[in-house]
This record gives sequence, C-alpha cells and structure tokens, in this order.
Amino acid sequence: MNTDRREFNVIEEPIIRVELTSSARERLTLPQVFAALVADRVETWPSLRPHQAPAWHAFLVQIAAMGLEALGRTAPPGDDEAGWSEVLRALTPDWPADEPWCLVTPPRCPALLQAPVPETALRKYEKEFKNRVLAPDALDMLATAKNHDLKAERMRHAAPEDWLFALVSLQTQEGVMGRGNYGIARMNSGYGNRSYVSIRPTEASVGTAFRRDLVAVACAQNALWDAAQMRGLGTYEAIALLWTVPWDGQESMPLSRLHPLFVEICRRVRLVRREENLFARIANSDHSRVDAKHLHGDLADPWTPIERSDSPKALSITAEGLSYRRMNELLFGSSKRSWRLPLLARSRGREGASALQIVGAGIARGQGKTEGFHRRVVDIPAKAVSLMDSGDESTAARAQERVRQAGEVQGKCLRAALIVLVQKGPAEPEWKKPTNASLTKPWIDRFDTQVDRVFFPELWQSLDMSDDDASHAWSRTLASLARETLEAAFEAAPRADDRRIMARARAINLLESALRRHLPSLHRAEETTQ
Repeated sequence: MNTDRREFNVIEEPIIRVELTSSARERLTLPQVFAALVADRVETWPSLRPHQAPAWHAFLVQIAAMGLEALGRTAPPGDDEAGWSEVLRALTPDWPADEPWCLVTPPRCPALLQAPVPETALRKYEKEFKNRVLAPDALDMLATAKNHDLKAERMRHAAPEDWLFALVSLQTQEGVMGRGNYGIARMNSGYGNRSYVSIRPTEASVGTAFRRDLVAVACAQNALWDAAQMRGLGTYEAIALLWTVPWDGQESMPLSRLHPLFVEICRRVRLVRREENLFARIANSDHSRVDAKHLHGDLADPWTPIERSDSPKALSITAEGLSYRRMNELLFGSSKRSWRLPLLARSRGREGASALQIVGAGIARGQGKTEGFHRRVVDIPAKAVSLMDSGDESTAARAQERVRQAGEVQGKCLRAALIVLVQKGPAEPEWKKPTNASLTKPWIDRFDTQVDRVFFPELWQSLDMSDDDASHAWSRTLASLARETLEAAFEAAPRADDRRIMARARAINLLESALRRHLPSLHRAEETTQ
C-alpha cells in the first residue's frame, strides 16, 4: 500500500456528480460546482442522501464565505471556475499541492475533512488507526437499529463523492457515540443535534438557496465577528478549516483560535486507497476536538436557533420533529421559551415585500441512536413577512393562542371522548386505565397531523380577519377535525360489539360538551353558519 499518494483533489478532479437544469448529468470539480451554483444550473445532487443535504449546503456556504473573506471580497466570482479555485486555495496557502482538498494523502498531511497525524504520533499510526470502515454509509453519522431502517455497509463499491458526502455529514453534524467518539461543537449537548433553519425565496432552486445564504453571510461579516468574539471565537487567530491542523486526539482546540464560520471536524479519520477501493481508518480521541461544551452550541452559527435564557443553548430537534408547535415557537415564541433566530432565518427587509419559505432541518438523536431526519418547509406570504419584520406582536399572540387551543382540544376534549369510545361507553369511564394511552394514541396522532397540515395556512389567512372572526374560524376548524377524528375511530372499532352505538353516543356527547367549554367562541361561530 502506497502511503504517499495524493489523490482525488476536488479542486482539480471532477468527482462530484451533479444533475443540471438541462437534465444532463456531469461530474464536476468543486470550483465547477460553485460556478454552476452561482449560474443556477444545478438541479440536484444524485448521490446526496437526504440527511446529508443540509450539512453539504452549509459546508459549501462556509468555505465560500471564508474564502472570499480571505481575499478581501464580498462578491462571489460568478461562474468563473478559475476564480473559485482561487477562493478555495485562499483558505490553504500553506499547502501549494492542495493536500487539504484531496481525499487521500499521506497521514502526515491534511486531507479533505481529515486532520494530519502529528510527527510525534506517526509511529503509533498503525496501532491507533486500527479500526477500518469499508463503506461510506457505515462512516456516516446515521445510527440504525439492527439494519431495520437503512442497511449498514451496503455501499461497498462507492465512488469518491460518496466518501466526501459521508465525511461532511460525519464531521460537521455528528454527536457523541460512546467513549472516544466525541461530537461537534455546534450542538447543545453530546446527544443533541446540529439544526439548520433559514429563509429563502418560495420554491428556491439549489443555486438560489446557495447564493442567498452566501451573500447574506458575506454581507454580515462584521456582525458575525462581533457576535462570535463575544463567545470567545477568533480572539487569537482565525483557523477556518479545522482539518488543516494536526490532531493527536489528546487536546481540544480553544475557541480563540477559530474563525466564526470554521468548518469543524469531530473524529479522527483517514481515507486510504487500496487498488481500486477506498476505505477509512478511524481512531478514538481522549477529548472533543473543540473546547466549547460550556456554550451549549451557542457559537453564532448562521443556521442555528438559540434559546433565550440565563444559559442560552442551541435548538435540539427531538423525535417530534419540526411540528407546527416547534415551528410556531421558533417564529413567535411561547409561554415557556423564546428563540433567537439565526442570521439566515431573519429577513430584516432584505428580501423585499415577497413571499418566503422558512426551512428547518436536522437529525433527531438519542443515546446511541437516531430518531429520524426531519425537514419542514413553511410558506410565509408577503404580508406575514412584513408583519414579522416589523415585530408585530398581535400576530405572535394570535399564533400562540391557536397553539394553546389546539392543545386543549386534543388533550381535554378529543382524548376524553376517545377514552369513552375505546372503553365501549361505560357510565363511569376509568380515566387512569393503563391501556388508555396506547389505544387512543393513533387517533391523537391523527388529529395532531391534521392540525399540523392546516395550522400555518389558516394562520396566514386570518391576518385579514378581526380577532373575533379569526377566533371563530379557528374554533370551527379544531371542532371539525376533532369530530372527524372521533368518527374515524368509531368506524375502525369492531362492528360486532353490541355496545358500539352507546359508546359512540356517549363519546360524541362528551366531545361536544368539552368543545363548547374549551372553545368559548364555538357556539357563536356555529350560529353564524346556520
């Protein structure tokens, strides 16, 4: 095995497969990728897995923005491939042979998203990097349960780009996976996750989204530096690419040495080529790569929302995902918490009086497992954008009240009726019966899904209504969804049971009385329709 190879230089070699808007598929160099994005010629990335897409987008924006800054520019070099090569090499002036942009290099040199092994540790290289990963999907951050979700190590004949995407995913969004396997700095805990929230024009293309985020970051360099330095970043030097610095796994990097937009790595990985195949050698570390645990992910990342509190912390997406409750909380706050939206999720009038989308994404993580990749797109009409930019409090109050009412209808109205139904209409239901939760959960989830579907469209539609009319309309919607859910549960019940008619009647009566109690405007709304 030749350990002196320098291969798969992404600046010079076309290894990234792209589907263009012309429907053609081509392999491009990284500079060509940037040129195609700026020219809005990229349709999609055929080899990119869904959970890798946010990390890949952020990676591209970060290196482009820092490269432009290194050259003293704010405007990208258009579709000029040579100009983009200059931008990338501005980040690695100490490596004229482009080692930091190669997937395979000697261990003593940096490789793309792979830290060099210090000279003092090279003698232990074979021993420390003894674990081998033969497929990029096994290197990637996704942890699946016994091969049930995605089969592990199935990409045995992977292309170099598959390893590139896996490295970006692992090194920029992985968390703790046992002793010696530490996570990134941009999450609030080892079992948290890196979240991505940004706004973009409605139905934005891949290129439009890239250009929008790049320009926004480039134009906000001073603000980013100020916010980052308040947290200790970049006060001593400004390392942009963490993989260019040797790492023996013994020490953490202080924030004072890092650029605010630094691209991090969290694992000691080295790619090796044997004949025609690539594989990865991995080693453990004694400490996390970045010393930032005390900040709980509050690193002024332009994609990460931060909870406002005495101890600010980054958003962690849970197994619930990006439900209407969570998205509403991010946009408008709640009685329990409020959020500071990141740079790229704020309009501040830059987008003009046009409709936008807010896009959220992230992988919910647990201890040694993942709980799904979640992505949510919320369309925001132009009027709502203007109100949110102006800090309108009435819209926030209306949104928060609608979330509260939906919760009451679900928990205090529908759930009670479902319990009566599943218990087959007893005169005195057993409210604390252990099986209640499991029997009613499918229908509670169904109601929640239906509310999630209509919440934001109806909220935006209500902006042209008075408070009374808006309250009436939302009450009708919630009542209708609760009734439909209860009826569906009844239809799914065993038909041979002679108590089903009595159960249905008592459940309906309970639901209607509870709706009128918890939705005071409901009877007025229904009177106006008669």
